[in-house]
Amino acid sequence: MMGLSVLTAGIAAVFMGITYWICWCIYALWFHPLANYPGPKAAAISEIWFVWAWTTGRYPYILEEAHQKYGDVIRISPNELSFATVQAHRDIYSTPSRTRLPFLKDGIFYNNGDVTNIFYERDPVEHSKMRKVLAPGFSGGNIKKHEGMIHQYVDMFVRKVTELSVKRCGKGIDANEAIPWLAFDIMGELTFGESFDAVARGETHMWISILNDSAYAAILPSFVRRAPSIVLAIPFMLSLSSLRNLRKHYAYTVDTVRRRLSRPPSASADRDLFAPVLEQGSGIGNDEKHLVALAQAMIIAGADTATNVMTTALYFLCATPGCMEKAAAEVRALRYDQLNGDELSKLKYLNAVIEEAMRLFPPIAFGLPRVSPGEMVDGHFIPKGVRLSVSHWVLNRSPQIWDRPCEFIPERWLKNEGSLEKSSEAAHFPFSSGPRTCLGMAQAYLEMRITLAKLIHACDMRVTQDPGDWIGAAKMHMMWKRAPWMVHFERRSEDDENLLEKY
Repeated sequence: MMGLSVLTAGIAAVFMGITYWICWCIYALWFHPLANYPGPKAAAISEIWFVWAWTTGRYPYILEEAHQKYGDVIRISPNELSFATVQAHRDIYSTPSRTRLPFLKDGIFYNNGDVTNIFYERDPVEHSKMRKVLAPGFSGGNIKKHEGMIHQYVDMFVRKVTELSVKRCGKGIDANEAIPWLAFDIMGELTFGESFDAVARGETHMWISILNDSAYAAILPSFVRRAPSIVLAIPFMLSLSSLRNLRKHYAYTVDTVRRRLSRPPSASADRDLFAPVLEQGSGIGNDEKHLVALAQAMIIAGADTATNVMTTALYFLCATPGCMEKAAAEVRALRYDQLNGDELSKLKYLNAVIEEAMRLFPPIAFGLPRVSPGEMVDGHFIPKGVRLSVSHWVLNRSPQIWDRPCEFIPERWLKNEGSLEKSSEAAHFPFSSGPRTCLGMAQAYLEMRITLAKLIHACDMRVTQDPGDWIGAAKMHMMWKRAPWMVHFERRSEDDENLLEKY
């Protein structure tokens, strides 16, 4: 009798579950406030479609295909929309006004535990306070002080890649592996007051090599918040080595922050970005956990962005000899010792190459999620509480915005010199916009200009293996994981060699 009761209760529970699911699907597809927006049916009834798209590593491509099929505004989860228009980007991410409420960061995505930082802080007031503390480190005067250090590491990098190219007898070195040596060494120096010594050693530091694992592990809790049942699949989505790497990554950051804190203020005041934070007297500067979270975020954001842009720019320059010839002619018109920030900011073609690289292969390819306060977005009233975003990958490759969007054409950024668009800048947001604009934008441009210019000036670059569909083969798990790309760097001038030893 007891067994029959248990069986009956079980059948009733299953029946109620099925009934609830059917009712939910009917509501989500026909009566939900977002029911009229097109998109994959699976996305309308469950978060699973979104989680699946992310975990494949192909999310930007899948989202692009969905927009091509369904239009500029699509539903990508039961309570979430993705837009693919410039106006939507302006409406969502621009600075709020007296007549327009702010679109706050989504708490499901922007939640890294109990210790926040400038990238995860959702409260606009607290975020503004953090920016004010960090802003002095990114001031024009401080960036000028950093330039000498950037030159030091770039010159070391040029020497290292040419030396390794000779040792490898023309087989080339993997640019995807080598360029992060430079970017992370510079950001380590700027943030920790010490580099990872990756360029000097010519090998990837442990902290860098496990970064993708750490980033992937860090995003999984947001999937659980979206769909709690996903927790059952976590053991199959995350290896034990990934968890160990996450702990090792954090432990190394803690040790390095402690070493930075142990140094006298005068030892690093002119060279790293932590000095203004530590001088504030209270708040972040007195809390080790917040300093560790801030250090991780700053290094990853700064170095990964620069790595992505510099690698992409060199890839397309090597793939399009005509573009490389134009860039080389412009850069080599200056002497090696003239390749400073002031002069390089005037080189129109070099800067066009950088912008085009960021357009074609944006460092942050997914849409940064925000929550609607109940406002209009590109002519659509979006109810309060709906998540929404604009993907840079989709926006940057839209044929409605760009002519020949999948081609590398730096000339589109040169006004009155064959530009394909009336105003490319108006549709390009590589560092976001509004109150969340990247603080390190000027720093990033300086580093990218100096690195690309000095490599182009000092080296002839030759691809030694066909990389195939290098862009299409890339995968994104928060950060991009790019396919190998083998390049031979050949020193082109004894004059450059002598200057490299001098500067």
